[in-house]
Amino acid sequence: MDFFKKIFSSKSKKYDQINEEKKDERQMTDDELFVYHFVNKGGKFFYPDDMDDFKRQLLSLLQHLNKDAYAVIERGYFHFLEKLGVPVKFSFDKDDVLLGGCESLIAEEGAVMTTSKHTSEYRNMELPQKRVIIALSNQITPNKSQALIDIKKKYEKPPVNIQTMSIFAPPENNLAGDRWYEVYLFLIEN
Repeated sequence: MDFFKKIFSSKSKKYDQINEEKKDERQMTDDELFVYHFVNKGGKFFYPDDMDDFKRQLLSLLQHLNKDAYAVIERGYFHFLEKLGVPVKFSFDKDDVLLGGCESLIAEEGAVMTTSKHTSEYRNMELPQKRVIIALSNQITPNKSQALIDIKKKYEKPPVNIQTMSIFAPPENNLAGDRWYEVYLFLIEN
């Protein structure tokens, strides 16, 4: 993860412009490749320096998003957000903001993979379009195949409802009706 320290030298920045450093994709590490594709597809990327910085950036983003309460499906996030004073609810409407985690970050696509652990029985298209996702650096995998192998290794009984989100801005010609997601991703180094 030294890449982030090289590219993002100033503290507490929002990192949504990575196009400045153009490299051959074959020379990029999985970390670099994920960020490159994710940001180029319209994802909003945050790389906090530490947990205090993460909390500051998260609270600043939530203030900017300006909702009365934030939807949470994963119960594990409830106590964390409660300690921060973030109003949460366990139900949601389409125009809500959903906070949660993910299973994997797919480097070659810049995609975010979720499972029933994160979305319950809901399909991504049934959930709010705006998402705040909290991920750890060790969740970056080179491709979907490796992500699926990791799921099989990680769980005795693998979760169901495995899905990916990979469109993070409105497509120019959305004739196929592709669903896009406004994703704010916090990547925490572990």
